[in-house]
Amino acid sequence: MHIPEIVGQDEAVRLLDREMASGKMSHAYLMWGPRGSGKMALAKRLALASNCMQSAARASASGGPESGQDLPLWFCGECPNCEKIAKGIHPDVCVVAPEGDAIKIGQIREMKWRIALKPNEASIKTWIIDEADRMTEEAQNCLLKVLEEPPGDSLIILLSEDPGMMLPTISSRCHEVRLNAIGIEELTKWAEAEFDLEPERAKLLATLSEGLPGRVATLAGDDEYFKVRDRIISTVRRVALCEDGSEALAASEDLIDQLKKAYAQAVDGGGSPEVLEISSPMGACDLMAGWFRDLFILSITGDESLIINLDHIMDIREDAARGQPSLFSRWAVKAMQTAQALRSSANPRLAMDDLFLNLALHE
Repeated sequence: MHIPEIVGQDEAVRLLDREMASGKMSHAYLMWGPRGSGKMALAKRLALASNCMQSAARASASGGPESGQDLPLWFCGECPNCEKIAKGIHPDVCVVAPEGDAIKIGQIREMKWRIALKPNEASIKTWIIDEADRMTEEAQNCLLKVLEEPPGDSLIILLSEDPGMMLPTISSRCHEVRLNAIGIEELTKWAEAEFDLEPERAKLLATLSEGLPGRVATLAGDDEYFKVRDRIISTVRRVALCEDGSEALAASEDLIDQLKKAYAQAVDGGGSPEVLEISSPMGACDLMAGWFRDLFILSITGDESLIINLDHIMDIREDAARGQPSLFSRWAVKAMQTAQALRSSANPRLAMDDLFLNLALHE
């Protein structure tokens, strides 16, 4: 169990540190925020800090818990508990994740009886439920019974992108900790140091990741993502204002075929969530909307520091000179509408054909 650095979530870390120091930790936490915001890292950090033997010994010697002994949610990283938690082999710290498309009732039932047992080695028996919003309704009702009568030496941590997908009674029994995207400048500096990147590359990854360090970490070594991205961008540039409906329809068909192949390869090869996302027709349309947004921003402000697709700045300059802000705005809206239609089960081929015809034929 690798413990990645927690970037840009100082408020959440300090909040949990204060609660642990006060001796009044909640029996259950709901950590929620976008994918890549650091939810799992924070949950693991809390499990470490709660069970570190040196931290407990220092607190006992001082007469009580000490907030921020060295850093908020401090842990030594060397005691048996820390080593086992970090390696993912501690018997009292477990992670529940979706099996297939969902977390099923059988998984929560197993957690229910195991968490009721006394800890083997740790101070607090800790269960982390990843992607908790993917629990079935039966699993949620089973979990609710655990939250209503939690064992005294247990800690349950739910991780979610969308807590609204869970029963309100579950959220109400958890202490909520929200994680947000962080500033591009801070994330860029972190990416430079963490992955030994050039400043320009670090800023590109921070921008494409929308301020989410987990996504930066993925994209830093994900060549396939950029191959698919460049294929989408080159197709859009070829079609835009080509004034040829046949060319637009042929490009639409070709791109859909290429996306299907990329998606299948990512699934078979264990590709990243970012590759799976961008290889879907919805993800491709979202990327197109971002491209048209760049054209719009550059055409009305001339400020290249606001551009998302920084590695394509020469192409963006060229394309922005070919049209008016109103055109780029209309394209961006059309791409977003197409993405939304696809999420609502629209036919991918028909939806993409319509989008590409709008790009090709200037009204």
